[in-house]
Amino acid sequence: MSGSSYPRVTFARAATVGAELLTMRFEPTVNSVARRDPITQGCLVSVALFALLSGCTTRVRVVPADQSQPALHAAARSASLPWWCDSLDQEIIRRHNLQALLRRNPDRALLELHSVVSRHPDVAAAAALADLNCRYAGTLQRAQPEKALGLYLNAAASAYGWIANGQVPSSTNPWSAWMVRSYNKATVGAAMLMQRLAFGLRTNQVVSVGAQPFQVEAQSGDAFSNLRCYDQWLSADDWNQIGLSHRYRNEGLGARLVAIRTNQQKTALELHQPDEGIIHPSTAILRFESAYGESADTRRAMLMFYNPMFTPEIEVAGRRWPLAADYTIPWATLLSRTRPLFKTRWTALLRPGETSRPHRLYLMQPYTPDRIPIIMVHGLRATPLTWQQLTNELMGNPEIRRRYQIWHYLYPTGLPFLTSAANFRDDLDEVRRLVDPDGRDFATQNMVVIGHSMGGLLARTLVTDSGDALWNSTFAVPISEIPPDTEQLPQLRRVFYFAPKSYVKRVIFMAVPHRGSTSADGPFGRFVAARVHLPDALNTFVASLKSSIPGLLRPDAASLFEHGYPTSIRALSPKTPGLTALARLPIASTAVFHSIIGDRGLGGGEHSSDGVVPYSSSHLAGASSEVIVPAGHRTYENREAIEEVKRILRLHVSELAQRSESAGEYR
Repeated sequence: MSGSSYPRVTFARAATVGAELLTMRFEPTVNSVARRDPITQGCLVSVALFALLSGCTTRVRVVPADQSQPALHAAARSASLPWWCDSLDQEIIRRHNLQALLRRNPDRALLELHSVVSRHPDVAAAAALADLNCRYAGTLQRAQPEKALGLYLNAAASAYGWIANGQVPSSTNPWSAWMVRSYNKATVGAAMLMQRLAFGLRTNQVVSVGAQPFQVEAQSGDAFSNLRCYDQWLSADDWNQIGLSHRYRNEGLGARLVAIRTNQQKTALELHQPDEGIIHPSTAILRFESAYGESADTRRAMLMFYNPMFTPEIEVAGRRWPLAADYTIPWATLLSRTRPLFKTRWTALLRPGETSRPHRLYLMQPYTPDRIPIIMVHGLRATPLTWQQLTNELMGNPEIRRRYQIWHYLYPTGLPFLTSAANFRDDLDEVRRLVDPDGRDFATQNMVVIGHSMGGLLARTLVTDSGDALWNSTFAVPISEIPPDTEQLPQLRRVFYFAPKSYVKRVIFMAVPHRGSTSADGPFGRFVAARVHLPDALNTFVASLKSSIPGLLRPDAASLFEHGYPTSIRALSPKTPGLTALARLPIASTAVFHSIIGDRGLGGGEHSSDGVVPYSSSHLAGASSEVIVPAGHRTYENREAIEEVKRILRLHVSELAQRSESAGEYR
């Protein structure tokens, strides 16, 4: 893809950008400032400074469903219709002449309709009965929660009988669809109300409606839905999200829920889960047994919870049913709590030693040994919020959701990329040992890494053998001649020497400055770099090293360390010896790599640029694929880029399956 028809990114749009160093975003403009008169030059730099200081906001939030369409809900409220008024229900109500009785004595009316359905089973009447029980419960759940719970159980039990007996064969039949909808609605109501009763879901409850008593108990339906692992469940259908491009949810059987737990960070694994909370999709199912204990009149109701990411369908009376699920609202709920994380992007750039979250790998889903980790690494002045759209798109795709799990890496972006890359490699090894101590899991042997901008440079060190190239590009003294008792030697080895990680099988580079960006050397880049304050210990590290080993640095690298430890911005200059040396090294044969490159319409093809990184810097020879998309530097939000990521992930699964098929290893 190439061409010059893409619209240029204006300063107004640039002012909303917050995921990357904005000095680079103005590359064509900053380079031309010197050719303008002083007033114009000052205005342009002021606009650029405003853009840098404004950044972007945390755009994703969740709102109650009745607030997302206030005009519609206001119109419904103004109509003041009785609770039993529904087009499908009205046919049954009129057929059995229940209008007046529903108004005077709804309990009696529902009992009469129940009696009719018992004598003459009819799917339409049974569906209406279940729906009316749900509607009546909705009017009582605040004032009489136990009675409302009984009504919900009655509705679910009635509908479940038809579903379990195979009498609801098709969702295309309006009454069959109505039955499933009533069952789901009743299950949601029961799940919400049981949390309000004494001891909540952790104890059995006995409730009655009419002459029918129920004993209800909550159970875990799969290994990922332990009731003690969550504090609260919300109804996903009661919420809408704002900020994500799509909402992904499945129709099916059950209550679409959001399972939430406060992250106490008491275990090693909890330290690698989001600080904002452990929030996952959940689906509840009500199953019924005819008798319980000594009383044949008491029905046993089991409220069973599943994680639809891992249990997408269940069996009811020999028939497979897809579980109803919402994959976007749980993700949006987590994102709506990330304002503190969003605020760290500035501290992480300007004072990386003081950020509250220095560097950490986060598992966004429960670890499973058969699902391949996709590790996403953000760029400069960013956080994992960079990946909010892409993560939602991948979790919303059934094939990818079934084969992959998503991890995010957070790091302070003021540090030079080689230092952050060393931390990344250590963190990744640590998490692998934590989740797979024996190193035998299919998941931990076939990882995919996606790196955006500077994050791509971190990812590159996972699939590259540095040899002596990086050391020799920076230091004039061979490492073999450094006294072995030099205090800084272990850290120098850790940063400048690395080997390919055999478990990283594929890397996707998105808008990565493999050869740097001239914007880092421009006036605005220097302005921001001067305001980055690294920890004193790092500057002391460099000063001590230089004084103990005279002539250590090569002349072309000396300026990089002139004022102490280099910052990330200075290290992204095309003149940085370590960066250029890394760009010349080959990618290991054990890994496949792909490039996704943005073009803002600045020439197309080899002349393209995303406004931050030109094609000449982001291109890597030997890529399995290279795609140029009509986007600025935020390629991770571009629709074509997201589709390319999906294609690559499907290809990864396919190629692994082909290689492992004969050995019978792939599931």
